[in-house]
Amino acid sequence: MKTINVIRHFNFRWLIAILIISVTWVNLNHERWLSKNVIHHDIINYYAYLPALFIHHDLSLKFIDDSTLQKQEERFWPNRAPNGNYVIKMSMGMAVGYLPFFGMAHVYAKLSGYSDTGFSEPYHFAILFSSLFYFVIGLFYLRRVLKLFFPENIVLLTLFCLCFATNVFFYLTLGGGLAHTFGFTLVAMFIYYTLKWKETPLLKYSLFLGLILGLLVLVRPVNVLVATLFAGLVLFPYNELSISKLKLFFVHGCFIALISALVFLPQLLYWKFITGEYFFNSYVGEGFFFKNPHVFKALFGFRKGWLIYTPVMAFAIIGIAFLKNKLRQFLLPTLVFFLIYVYVCFSWWCWWYGGTFGQRVLIDIYPLMALPFAAFLLHVQSKEVFLKKSVYYLIAFFTLLNLFQTMQYKYNILHFDSMTAANYREIFFTTSKKPDREKYLKHPDYDKALRGEDEE
Repeated sequence: MKTINVIRHFNFRWLIAILIISVTWVNLNHERWLSKNVIHHDIINYYAYLPALFIHHDLSLKFIDDSTLQKQEERFWPNRAPNGNYVIKMSMGMAVGYLPFFGMAHVYAKLSGYSDTGFSEPYHFAILFSSLFYFVIGLFYLRRVLKLFFPENIVLLTLFCLCFATNVFFYLTLGGGLAHTFGFTLVAMFIYYTLKWKETPLLKYSLFLGLILGLLVLVRPVNVLVATLFAGLVLFPYNELSISKLKLFFVHGCFIALISALVFLPQLLYWKFITGEYFFNSYVGEGFFFKNPHVFKALFGFRKGWLIYTPVMAFAIIGIAFLKNKLRQFLLPTLVFFLIYVYVCFSWWCWWYGGTFGQRVLIDIYPLMALPFAAFLLHVQSKEVFLKKSVYYLIAFFTLLNLFQTMQYKYNILHFDSMTAANYREIFFTTSKKPDREKYLKHPDYDKALRGEDEE
């Protein structure tokens, strides 16, 4: 038995080693940090709190208007509050995640002669590799969750697919530094401690859940929806509920909510300091259009369709039905949460979420979707050889396709926000751009989308 356990642990370690080596190899060869192209676009707004607070000592960003302080390499993209003050667009959760990497980069910059304004090469390098660091932690937690219900071979194949057959690989390399791999880890931890709480409802687990949930919301406010997972997983199946269980859930739920609110409090204080309001939409002029969601386009459209550019996750959706076999307590909570999360995310005005690869917002909930994915693989494993081989061949193909399309994105063969079915056919498994590709593209109208209209 000890030998078997050693082999299983060794196999997981190999998966982690392969992931770290491959991601590091891509990042070192791509050299995004040397072109200072990591702290860019959304990442600027996640990161801005750190140089503003620790280098300029001014969260109001008034130094932006002082030409004597502003260095050429610095980039801040704040919005304007109604009172005229600069307000950082994103909430500060990712700044918390970046903080230890920012600190190491700052010390290194000072010691090695780099500019220490927060935007020189060491800072870009540190933020890029922070995604890999947090994602590996998330894999450890997710493995713990999956091993509660599935054999080791199913667990390893599920984790392998998440690493190499989904757009996660892109957001560890060419898109490294964005919020979603950090969100992945937090959701994996939240599910793990929810199951620990359900097994033994201790106050320490409620404390962990409150801290994790608060940080999740601080990273992306839409992640407040993750709180429903705790309720769904703890209370289901409902025929086993009792008054004492409901009381326990209510007391601990209030404690979790209190801790989460305390974690989010610095954001409220920041908004109050800058705008005069505790609750403020710092995405000025941007919002949700719940009467006009774009769920079908977001899942199946060629602009950014999740199942077009990450087709392996179709197995996760199919697998929800197979949760009834071994993980019945997950069936209804997973289905309801997935539907609500998808509806809310794709009611956002920019449902394609800018110029990135595939649907990045769903990476945050991959730990939850890993359960039905594994349930699907377990079901297939018990079927005839032909079906089993067909699924494994598809997984191999989807892995190759994902890595190849990541390369296509790198060389702008796969367009970042204007793909169409015609263009997809033209570039499928090709290594060069078509000279007349513009006629196949359909550029989104961002102004129309901001008004809640069809972007086409």
